Amino acid sequence: MPYENRNRISVTLEDRIKAVTMSQQGKSFAAIGRELNRSKSCIIRIIDRYNETNSYKDRPRPGRPRISTAKDDRNLVRLVKKNRTHVLANQWKLSNGKTSSSSLVRKRLLANKLEWKVAVKKPRLSTKHIKDRKTFCKMVKSWPLSK
Repeated sequence: MPYENRNRISVTLEDRIKAVTMSQQGKSFAAIGRELNRSKSCIIRIIDRYNETNSYKDRPRPGRPRISTAKDDRNLVRLVKKNRTHVLANQWKLSNGKTSSSSLVRKRLLANKLEWKVAVKKPRLSTKHIKDRKTFCKMVKSWPLSK
């Protein structure tokens, strides 16, 4: 997938190869740009980068690479929707075999507009609660129907 900046879309590898070979054949920057439907400054940038690095590929992008893939993120969302009462940091298995931290789980869930908090289990009814509910139901049973 080509890198997309806010102002420009990266040039495909095929276009870069074409631009460099045309330049080596002696064509002008403007002629190459017209043929590839790119600006003259874009063609100059491609050829200068090729002359610097002797490669057609993009330079590495800044920033730390993601530890989880899109498939891993979908798997996490599925796990959360399936059971909301478990802590997921130790249960979420990444496809690359690495472990995930609780902060990574929290960030991925927030990105998918989900809560990272664990749902609280409801308390069980005690025998006193059960008895009180039965007496209330018997009392309500004797009430007259409202019209």
